[in-house]
Amino acid sequence: MKCRENAEGKAYRLIIQDIKTKYQPGDFLLERDLAARFGVSRTPITIALNRLVADGVLQKLPKKGCFIPNLNSEDAWAAFSVRILLESEAARLAASVASPDDHALMEKILAATEQAIDGDDFMGFTFCDEDFHHALVRAAHNMYLYDAWSRIYLRCNLYTRFFDRMYTRKTPLKSGTLAEHAAIYDALVRHDADTGSARVAAHCNGALSYVTSSPGNEAR
Repeated sequence: MKCRENAEGKAYRLIIQDIKTKYQPGDFLLERDLAARFGVSRTPITIALNRLVADGVLQKLPKKGCFIPNLNSEDAWAAFSVRILLESEAARLAASVASPDDHALMEKILAATEQAIDGDDFMGFTFCDEDFHHALVRAAHNMYLYDAWSRIYLRCNLYTRFFDRMYTRKTPLKSGTLAEHAAIYDALVRHDADTGSARVAAHCNGALSYVTSSPGNEAR
């Protein structure tokens, strides 16, 4: 049982990684190809793909398989609106219940983010960006909130990752994303729930504005 669970977890993790770095909206993910590339059987691949369909990251066509759905502004607004509700509430809770270990982890991620920016490591920056948001929501110590948020975050991540790959970001990363993360962290450390929640909402709304207004954006 343990090996099967490990294979499924590996398949899920690697497929998500591929979605973020290799595929584009409209692309099909073929079970046979994924199994061969990841070195696992098709069973864990099938389970992982079905899980991603349930999460809303992929869609499935009978006899054709799973594919990354096309991006559009209506879907972006719908997905981000739910993310904002959940993540803002997570920040409100985290301002009260986050532990010193939670604060230390976010501080470590902020330092790694700055290092990635200074080293012109954009891929490293994107991973740090994700790590910060996961750490923030986990700091609310509500597993149901985290589970619901994780699924909608994956959908929103399709938008931010795709447009970050296709277009040049116009906002400087250090004075933009990093500064906003630092401001959120500062509010949580000061136990300022209202400010922390408002800063998360503003930050996520900025991401939504970015993905729906990039030049040549098909999600318009």
